[in-house]
Amino acid sequence: MKKIILLLLTLCCLISACGKAEAQVPASTSAAPTMQAASAKANGPTLPLIKAGAVVPDVYKEKQLRPVENCGVFQLCADPVEMNQGSHYDAFAVNADGTLEQLEEAQFNNAYTLDGSRYHLNFDWAEHNGLKTATYIPADMEASMLTLSDEGSKSLFLLRWHVGEDSTVYSYYPVLLDLESGELTDLLANCRLGSLSQISNAAFSPDHSGLLLAQEGGAIYYCDLKSSTVYSLDELSGEPVKACTVTGDKIICWSQGGEGSGVLGDYHFWSIGLSDFKRQEMPSLRTDVDTSILRFAHLAGFDSQLRQGNMFSGSRYALCTDGSGQTYVLDMEEWNLRAVEGYTLPASNLSSTGSLDGQRLLLKDTGSNKAAVLDYRDCTLVWLDIQSAEGLSWFDSDTVLEHPGDGNFYLYDLK
Repeated sequence: MKKIILLLLTLCCLISACGKAEAQVPASTSAAPTMQAASAKANGPTLPLIKAGAVVPDVYKEKQLRPVENCGVFQLCADPVEMNQGSHYDAFAVNADGTLEQLEEAQFNNAYTLDGSRYHLNFDWAEHNGLKTATYIPADMEASMLTLSDEGSKSLFLLRWHVGEDSTVYSYYPVLLDLESGELTDLLANCRLGSLSQISNAAFSPDHSGLLLAQEGGAIYYCDLKSSTVYSLDELSGEPVKACTVTGDKIICWSQGGEGSGVLGDYHFWSIGLSDFKRQEMPSLRTDVDTSILRFAHLAGFDSQLRQGNMFSGSRYALCTDGSGQTYVLDMEEWNLRAVEGYTLPASNLSSTGSLDGQRLLLKDTGSNKAAVLDYRDCTLVWLDIQSAEGLSWFDSDTVLEHPGDGNFYLYDLK
């Protein structure tokens, strides 16, 4: 009898041990790793985790590589000593395995007379995926290329238009330069600019039929290139415009304060139709969310700020939060709110940077050293498997670049 009892006890121990061993076996994983956000709600969805696809050493041929943010290329100084201005650079694209491929460069050298002023445009440039970037601009050239403004072989250039006799005060004047034929188009030649001077920023509308202009100090204008007519958005709106974006057949404008159907948080929104150039109020926002408590975590439009030589015409999307961390995407064209599932916005130590095509938002949580990317279009969010949230930037509109200081660049492909 004792032997039978002892045998039964032994079998029970073996069964118990097997049960524990099976519970510790990890569940099968798919090809795309996933990760539950530390700040996600308890029953929220598990978010995908994106690992770095390409790793590029930050030193090449014994020289420091520098990324050209938003353009998707690296540059390497080709001169013995790198200067703040006027240095020559080689441009490189990145292959999938992290190797660099040098891009073919072209030279441009021509002179133009515009409104009595002579401009000598002498620079080198390279192109990758339809985007042109300058690889050499002499320090004394009175013009700069507006990156991301490409229209085939043409790009926007901002000429420095000196104001009065003071050589240190100038206004930008946008012209369209064909880098293949050398033809320069004065886009504003037939526009009556009047007192419009000290232009600090310019951007094409999405279909290139219009041109946004901003003055130093904040006033914003829209030039209809078909009719050569310049409109003051302040005058059309009947109030100052803080920022705007062109989307569909209208210009969405916003400012702080105000009242009416277009109020959301601390801002109110309205539109200006591109067919009649009249102000239109926003319809009532259909939502169950208490919009009075919403605050904007990220709202970026066209304004007087020139973004490091890149063209940015604003984004139709914005990110809102209700104070508890629940986030919502505002689509200004559709005028609706959509909740972002599986993510709670940190209360502090968060910074955000939008891609310059206005489609995505990079969220950097330096407090917990985490980073995520939100795709505005479908409200999906992914985590990035990073080392340092502080070393992140946009390599292009589909790729995040990390430079954590360990001797490498890491590229996260979001496509």
